[in-house]
Amino acid sequence: MPDRFREFAAEIAPYLPPAFGAFIGLRWAQNQTPVQKLTGFAGGFGLAVYCGPAIAEFFALGPKSTIAVGVLTAVLGMDILGGLMAAAKAFGLNPLDSFKGWIGAWFNRGGQS
Repeated sequence: MPDRFREFAAEIAPYLPPAFGAFIGLRWAQNQTPVQKLTGFAGGFGLAVYCGPAIAEFFALGPKSTIAVGVLTAVLGMDILGGLMAAAKAFGLNPLDSFKGWIGAWFNRGGQS
């Protein structure tokens, strides 16, 4: 029985930091529906599982830094997905004003004429 537990723990260990990072990201997902929170959690977790080790390998980081990259990637992934969902919702409610706001944000440079 202890061997099975060790095998299970070894198999699940790489997924714990991304799950923890996505869980931390839920803290700032206050104005979202449960489905949006679940989508953000799954997206942030998936992004961290997929991109976290690649980022760590690219920068030749050690094991502790790889864990930190996994956590931060999950948190940032949830933020990115939350922003995309908010933008999609705003575009769905009023496409013309959303488009004008996006154009103004890109080309107006923070309200300067």
